[in-house]
Amino acid sequence: MSFSTLNYEVDDGVAKITLNRPNQLNSVNSVMSRELPEAWNTFNNDNSAIVAIISGIGKKSFCSGADLEDLPDMNDDIGKATLESIKWTSMQNNIWKPVICAVNGIVCGGGLHFVADSDIVIASENATFFDTHVKVGLVAGLEPVGLSRKIPLESVLRMSLIGGGERLNAEDAKNIGLISEIVKQENLMTRAIEIANKIKVHSPSALAKTKKAIWQSKEVGLTEALHFAWNLISEQNQHPDFKEGSKSFIEKRLPNWKPYKSDE
Repeated sequence: MSFSTLNYEVDDGVAKITLNRPNQLNSVNSVMSRELPEAWNTFNNDNSAIVAIISGIGKKSFCSGADLEDLPDMNDDIGKATLESIKWTSMQNNIWKPVICAVNGIVCGGGLHFVADSDIVIASENATFFDTHVKVGLVAGLEPVGLSRKIPLESVLRMSLIGGGERLNAEDAKNIGLISEIVKQENLMTRAIEIANKIKVHSPSALAKTKKAIWQSKEVGLTEALHFAWNLISEQNQHPDFKEGSKSFIEKRLPNWKPYKSDE
């Protein structure tokens, strides 16, 4: 499938979704807002794609948020803005396959959605993170709420309330747990692929259920989260990969995993 505002390709089990509006700092316009969920669902339904990397074209910006000159349509059929209209990230599309975010430069405002919703986030040395919503009279709401599930609350509040008056560099971001690794700009995608290659060798079904158990635990209390995780464990124990994992280990061979199905 081809897109006009992003690139989508799959190579040896790894899907690469690359925002491609470098002259607009890879901001999300009305077209990209429609194309992103198409790309994520293409990835979700592609048995050859086990893990995805989301990144941006160029060295200057990963994503600067919504394009103020061509805003994404967030209205429903009666003209009311809805939360469900924002389908930019894997999590917003209920994608449980693993996702790596490779941050290549500026991440601002709505671009923080990708950082908040990805499973593993790495960044180039020139990456910067900030939120300018309040600076232009907007509520910094969705992105900070997502980030507060990953990093300390005061770090979220500081970024949101200062409104771009301070920018986190890559080292600052790593220190608060916003990213897990800093690499040279020219090595960013190579490193992201290295991590993806370490993930893709495992059972796709087990990967998806593991991700789901962990992320869903942030939605509920501990007891409910443990019961939810136990149910996923029980489901996986009935999956062909459960027996295949033990059998391949005993036979000292590579496992023959079954493709992941999104309705599992």
